[in-house]
Amino acid sequence: MKLPHQNADIASESFQRLEDLAVAYWYSEVLFTSLELNIFGLLADCPATAGQLAARTGYDADALSRFLVVLAALGLVVEYEGAFSSGPLALRYLTPGTSAYLGDFLLYRRYLSSHWQRLGPRIRDGVRANERSAEEPAEKFKERTLAYVRALDLQARLKSAESMEYLKDMIEPSPRRLLDAGGGAGAWCRASRAQWPGLSAVLFELPDTIAAAQKLYPDPRTWEGIETVAGSVLEPCIGGKGFDLILLSNIIHAYSPAEATGIVKNFAALLAPGGTVVVHDYLGDLHGADPVKGALYDLHMLINTYNGRVYKHEEMLELLNEAGLGNVRFFHLQSDTSLFLAKAGSYEVGRGSSLAAAAGLSGEPGRRSHRLRQVPHSDMLAAKAKRLGFGFARVIETCDIAVEPWVRLKCRFGCPLYGKSLCCPPASLNEQEMGNLIAGYRHALLVQGTPPSHLFHESLLALERAVFLAGYPEALAFGAGPCPVCPECPEDGRCRFPEKARPSLEACGVDVYETARKAGLCLNPVSHRLGYVKYVGLVLFNKKGSDANPAGPGSIDA
Repeated sequence: MKLPHQNADIASESFQRLEDLAVAYWYSEVLFTSLELNIFGLLADCPATAGQLAARTGYDADALSRFLVVLAALGLVVEYEGAFSSGPLALRYLTPGTSAYLGDFLLYRRYLSSHWQRLGPRIRDGVRANERSAEEPAEKFKERTLAYVRALDLQARLKSAESMEYLKDMIEPSPRRLLDAGGGAGAWCRASRAQWPGLSAVLFELPDTIAAAQKLYPDPRTWEGIETVAGSVLEPCIGGKGFDLILLSNIIHAYSPAEATGIVKNFAALLAPGGTVVVHDYLGDLHGADPVKGALYDLHMLINTYNGRVYKHEEMLELLNEAGLGNVRFFHLQSDTSLFLAKAGSYEVGRGSSLAAAAGLSGEPGRRSHRLRQVPHSDMLAAKAKRLGFGFARVIETCDIAVEPWVRLKCRFGCPLYGKSLCCPPASLNEQEMGNLIAGYRHALLVQGTPPSHLFHESLLALERAVFLAGYPEALAFGAGPCPVCPECPEDGRCRFPEKARPSLEACGVDVYETARKAGLCLNPVSHRLGYVKYVGLVLFNKKGSDANPAGPGSIDA
């Protein structure tokens, strides 16, 4: 479920988006309070009315009843004939005692929310965060460290399990030795050992973190095959080399570019021949479950760390290159983070047949299919689109492209340029022809940009060429609005620049609003003079009837 401010269109004239942003904390406070009151624990055994819950807990009956109504509206509880029960999401993640319980992690987010009051002073005065107050008692520090390690371990267990669904097909042969640098309580070590039986792991962490991890996992069986080594990632002191797999999960964003480069370089030096470095982290500039999350997490680092920052895709590639790593493979997890896989050697992005297994996690959250995950180069292509200046880029399945007969009628009865352009109706493809064309493709890259139209069109042509060079000779672009190449078409009806001319989506009967909605892009008509137009374009690629790997090396410049 998206919150109102996430669904809003910035081009809309309504003040409501601003008000929704201002009260966004209402939603999180409801979630935090439900955890503190143990609502989902109380509903774990059987449904109950508000009155029954109030009688069991002593909570105020009227306040509790009104609170449950809001939880139902948010989909966290379900109401039936006056009785409430936990919804599917709450049953899985918010019920104490379950293996996927996230309550402690989410409440740790609440603890950190007060730190956001530092944002103004940080920007205005340059006041940086300190790791630990000199006045903090040792026992208090231990308690805070334990809470921190417990909270992030819950997230790491989910992230590592999600990542293993893809890493198991991407890392060959099976690794024998793993080094998990800054791995918290060892969630990634355990997930790796479950995936590759017989693997030996080294968990390299700060001494206080290791102590907290051992308190969280007192059973020696949870540490089988895992050796703990105390130290700082800034000064790794690990004897020997020969690690087939080195993992840096949510480490890079805590450090400056110089520090991060040094960290990667020092750990990469411990690789065995042919070994792989995996960097798991947030990105500041690419699409995903929440396109704004990476940029907001960068502010989170600005507030809560001394030098930390969330790096952009290209910055991460440069960082890996400077550390002496290449042959980079990259993709998004279905959630809000990304994986980079790199090996020692010359700098090369997205080459090799193994990229097909690594790419293709673009798509609307909750709708990503297995077929979409197997699109070679999809995340690389989306990243290229972002670097070309498109504000939104997402690979979609062609079945999500809506073609309707009324669209071309809007051109015929409403557009003053009807019949005056060789890229517009009636010269353009009609809806039947467009539907037949789309039926021959599996996927499309949908992009959104802004005026001026000629720059949008030039970027779209550059994107079509990038898709073509990635091994899709059938790549074909469709633009937005009238053709911007020439002021008007020649009277003889022969296009002077056919290599540049492309019809628009709407000229060929595509319902742009519906297609964008299915891709997760919010569009509304511009209704006031201060509004601005959003241009939407699309590149068809990956034709049906061909299951071969993309032609050529599939290189996409970083």
